[in-house]
Amino acid sequence: MNIELRDIDQVRPYPGNPRQNDEAVDAVAASLREFGFRQPIVVDGEGVIIVGHTRWKAAKKLGLAKVPVHVATDLSESQVKAYRIADNQTAAIAEWDYELLPIELSSLQEMDFDLNLLGFDQEELARLMSGDVQQGLTDPDDVPAPPDAATTQPGDLWILGNHRLLCGDSSKAEDVNRLLEGATIHLCNTDPPYNVRVEPRSNNAIAAGLSSFPASNAIEAADARGMHHQGFDLARHKSKAHATHKKLRAKDRPLVNDFVSDEEFDRLLEAWFSNIALVLAPGRSFYIWGGYANCANYPPALKRHGLYFSQAVIWVKEHPVLTRKDFMGNHEWCFYGWREGAAHKFYGPSNVSDVWSVKKVNPQSMVHLTEKPVELAVRAIQYSSLAGENVLDLFGGSGSTLIAAEQTGRNAYLMELDPLYCDVIVQRWEKFTGKKARRISGAEVTDSTEKTPAMMAGVDEAE
Repeated sequence: MNIELRDIDQVRPYPGNPRQNDEAVDAVAASLREFGFRQPIVVDGEGVIIVGHTRWKAAKKLGLAKVPVHVATDLSESQVKAYRIADNQTAAIAEWDYELLPIELSSLQEMDFDLNLLGFDQEELARLMSGDVQQGLTDPDDVPAPPDAATTQPGDLWILGNHRLLCGDSSKAEDVNRLLEGATIHLCNTDPPYNVRVEPRSNNAIAAGLSSFPASNAIEAADARGMHHQGFDLARHKSKAHATHKKLRAKDRPLVNDFVSDEEFDRLLEAWFSNIALVLAPGRSFYIWGGYANCANYPPALKRHGLYFSQAVIWVKEHPVLTRKDFMGNHEWCFYGWREGAAHKFYGPSNVSDVWSVKKVNPQSMVHLTEKPVELAVRAIQYSSLAGENVLDLFGGSGSTLIAAEQTGRNAYLMELDPLYCDVIVQRWEKFTGKKARRISGAEVTDSTEKTPAMMAGVDEAE
């Protein structure tokens, strides 16, 4: 095949070209700039383009004076017309292998190649790199209530498909090591429910005297017998002193260790962030959710452990939350960054905002006091990990990170201190997937058919 360099003005577009290609010109121009002119423009004997209209427009855009040309003198008039159509149509027939394509894209990204040169838009790249969100048998945000008595015991390890859940203490390195068994973590998405100081408000909770807060010396001096504001509630509303005898809702139970001293909280921060730094791969991201009250103590603790705090992601809840402060709360902070030691990896669009508007879980249906919508975890997972990678949540709570990992094809590693919420997580996953979890208690291996949280709640489990 003969190829010649010809002045670009000696090459003319075919006025009857049925292919609309203006939107592709920028992408082709970027490709020519990066890779060079590797495919000649095919013209007829009069210099009219048969194949290569987009390359010609891209060359014009780049200001090229000459372009490589092949003159097809051996084609009949009918073949020329047919070739113009067939060249475009045969390319459109081909399809991507969506299992292999993300692997190739990931390989290019590891080489620090600019994926924008490939012609995909940002949304396409994000979807290809992250995978689609799969639906389950239940709504992702459906959370079962905890059982009256826990099936899970401290130290139990649950295997949930490709995921793991340990009933353990996130501040203990030995528990984290047992959960991971040597696995490298590619993303940490977690929500420490410590010092949240969320107060139960139901009649039952108030009558039971449940509070996450310690006694107040000021209130004691006022002869309120050391009660928190609930004591005043009882004084003003004596009917609340009598429980309704309804089952206490899970969200009316105080969080385990919600209130700790400043000294203990500092110790816990050091332990948590140290454990994250030990298992998170260099350059990989963390999303640590928490109130703005933590803006003073989180960043210094993160820095001490080589965890770079890049910026705050703001979650707009789309519905204000009643508080005892002057302003109703309608947002929450997420501390985003990555472990130092390597260039960080980000797989989201280049124009994604740091303000995420996601409707919060309906307070009437909340099972855990700090329960998050699954979409928040899905976004973090898709922006900062690839399919098949490992995601750590040191505070499993109601299991939203687990469901997000299940939906996006990641492997979740969850730690949860409270056995009741371990049961919630297991039951939630079993309902969502229709699969069985498996419990490992020390050397004993227990299939979930023996006595799973789902069975305790009267739920049939799929084979």
